[in-house]
Amino acid sequence: MKKRRHKGMFVLLISLLVLVSGYLALSMKVEHDSNTPFTVQIDASKPQGSNDYIVNTILTKYWVNNEGTANQNYGAQYDTTIRNNTDYDIINWKIIIDVPEEKEIQIDSYWNGIYKYEDGKLIFTAGDKVDPIPEGLDITFGAVMISDGLMKFDQYEFTGCKDKPITRYVTFWLIMVTFVVWCTSVVAYVLYRIREASYEQNEKNKDTIISQSISTFANLIDAKDPYTKGHSARVSLYTQKIAEKMGLHESEIKNLGYIALMHDCGKIGIPDNILTKPAKLTEEEYKIMQGHTTFGGKALEDFTSIGGIVEGALYHHERFDGKGYPKKLRGKNIPLYARIICVADALDAMNSDRCYRSHLRPDLIKKELKTNSGSQFDPEIVEYALELIEDGEIRLGVSKDKDKNSDS
Repeated sequence: MKKRRHKGMFVLLISLLVLVSGYLALSMKVEHDSNTPFTVQIDASKPQGSNDYIVNTILTKYWVNNEGTANQNYGAQYDTTIRNNTDYDIINWKIIIDVPEEKEIQIDSYWNGIYKYEDGKLIFTAGDKVDPIPEGLDITFGAVMISDGLMKFDQYEFTGCKDKPITRYVTFWLIMVTFVVWCTSVVAYVLYRIREASYEQNEKNKDTIISQSISTFANLIDAKDPYTKGHSARVSLYTQKIAEKMGLHESEIKNLGYIALMHDCGKIGIPDNILTKPAKLTEEEYKIMQGHTTFGGKALEDFTSIGGIVEGALYHHERFDGKGYPKKLRGKNIPLYARIICVADALDAMNSDRCYRSHLRPDLIKKELKTNSGSQFDPEIVEYALELIEDGEIRLGVSKDKDKNSDS
């Protein structure tokens, strides 16, 4: 669950980084496009209705200077209008106007920008009043010029930069849609985490209740025989260690610990005089003692919240060779949980003082496990148990204070 949680956070963070990177890259492109000039040649003598840019220069008024003399010339006001038919503003623009070859020009005055006359061309650079040219609109600029004849202008070279808003880029909207999806995912993730945290807390509370209830009941079982005090807890510990060594899932290991705690619950129905008898049991008494498996299985039939708990109590005395009880199951027909508990139960029994004998030496315990491997015990599980003993994960030998055995 933690891995899924971390993976979800990682995906959200990577997605955000991709979105931010995409937006920054788009912003750089917008900046680049806004500073990259274009040039268009415009011929006003031809129809311009469908052009992106339409330019017209009209003669607004004129007058004659030095009329009738050799120095006669014309003063005239020329107003030029340029229309922007695109869907973006034009900035940092200028226009170059071809002057008829036979004309000599002197610029007298101008407005909305700066006129220059160089190499037979009029160069107009836009001023603040007409820069930018808004999308879908036109602007007007002009000049008063003196020439030896009136002029008609048709050829223009228009240069500028497209000030295209970022919102006009398709990529921007793809990023925005993705960002909305990302935000929705974050909200969904937060809500999921809140629900998950609530669920985890409920699961912890449930586990605590189950653990405490089972432990309490296990203590009541062990209390019937002072020599088995802590036995259920130790069997549970050994069982979980073996299951972990075998590579079982964490949830299985936890449930197996609960199952092992309840494996001897049927002893609650065994008379104390048999349960604590220091001498060898008679055949009839031994049959009664064997009944704790079936009694335990029956008692746990309604305990459905932990799968396998009935089998753990019912079959933990079955033998791998089929000579156990109560069903004489053989080999892998014995449920795995019961086979593990069988080894853990015998291991603790040999490692503990009982009313009829003292605990065995560590070397004898290991010898017994090896000797009975394949007959009483599943040989694979015995190998795991022996590895745990060799590694010090399961410590053999009983301290004088029996309560400390539960920590062994």
